[in-house]
Amino acid sequence: MRWLCALVAICLSASAGAAPKMLKGPYLQDLAPTSITVMWEMDEEVPAKLTINGPGGERTIEVGADHIVEARLDKLQPASRYRYKVTVGDGTWEGEFATAPLDGKDVPFEFVVYGDSRNGVEQHRRVIDRVAQEVPDFVLGTGDMVDEGYRQDQWQQFFDIENRLLRDNVYFPALGNHDRQGRGRTADTYRAYFSVPENGGDAERYYAFTYATARILVLDSNAYSFALTDQTSWIERELIAARQDPAVHHIFIVMHHPPFSISLHGGNIDLRERWTPLFEKYQVSAVFSGHDHVYERADHNGIHYFVSGGGGAPLYPRRPKSNPIDVEAVKKFERVLHFLRVNVSGNRVEVSGIRADGTLIETLSWTDGPPIVAAITAPATGAPAATPSATMSPATAPPPPVSGGSLLWWAIGGGVVTLGAAVVVVRSLRS
Repeated sequence: MRWLCALVAICLSASAGAAPKMLKGPYLQDLAPTSITVMWEMDEEVPAKLTINGPGGERTIEVGADHIVEARLDKLQPASRYRYKVTVGDGTWEGEFATAPLDGKDVPFEFVVYGDSRNGVEQHRRVIDRVAQEVPDFVLGTGDMVDEGYRQDQWQQFFDIENRLLRDNVYFPALGNHDRQGRGRTADTYRAYFSVPENGGDAERYYAFTYATARILVLDSNAYSFALTDQTSWIERELIAARQDPAVHHIFIVMHHPPFSISLHGGNIDLRERWTPLFEKYQVSAVFSGHDHVYERADHNGIHYFVSGGGGAPLYPRRPKSNPIDVEAVKKFERVLHFLRVNVSGNRVEVSGIRADGTLIETLSWTDGPPIVAAITAPATGAPAATPSATMSPATAPPPPVSGGSLLWWAIGGGVVTLGAAVVVVRSLRS
């Protein structure tokens, strides 16, 4: 009997001294040129140490005991790479990150967009395994990360699958309708797990940030919150400020619900009536949404719209009968697991849809910003006419060839002017 009591005592002692368990993370949030936030969740409230190595050497900060930790690192060097380590007791977890360039710095950059993982475990894993092979500067989420926003087990599943990606890449989420499911639709759990810029309204439901020459607005498109009231005036103030800033060449919008779609949910009419006129007035570069679990590309009044809802949730079919406005706007539709790769270089933007198996859906590119003059030599008489490729929207495709001379493709308005033997085609490079 004594040996049994001794064994029980040893087991209890071992249990009491068990190392704390890392439940979620570490993962990266709220990227800026000189700061970043590292978050994690432990199974008990314990203090930790956060060590970073990079320009300026090594430094360690003491982090107070908490279940969900937000550790802000500041006084970093812009556009610099760092390694970090979280130490809790005898356990260590490591990752790396690169700070953002200075606001307005004209350097090439790349980001990834995907959403609607919900409860598709294996499908979600397939997409993330492929995204993890990319080297983006940051990641944008189009919402519906989980199926029921109040369920801790589903958030655990999300972070388990995304851990490999989010420990080394900053994630900026948009709030989906499923992320705020539960009593009161408060999105409290969503807010607890993410730390985003506090420059929008009502506790981080919408916000904006700058990366190099781009201003990104992440919106709450859920109609049952306040999304279509006070948020609208905030959006316009942000767009005005961006357009008045000569360092901002591109404006990207991220939100869950699409203004245009021919899939199950269809285009959101309220958003189309209230927000798309602002997108057009201030000429945003592109709008990224989810909600419909497909890939779609739409163009309406010169603005590009992408639906990226292929992050793992069950894929949706086309609507049997779609709104004629949606039908006219949508140029490409595919029912597929996928993500978007967005490259920005100077005034040029390139968006590629990538399937979970790594194959290409399509690539679209265009030019934003001030007028650019590009010289295009016309082919000889009798040569086959140039036709738009998958990498060009119709408005950015080269004009038909003419005999002799050269073409000047000039980004100011539209029209054709003949100057002697040459033809000057006046077209917009912005479509």
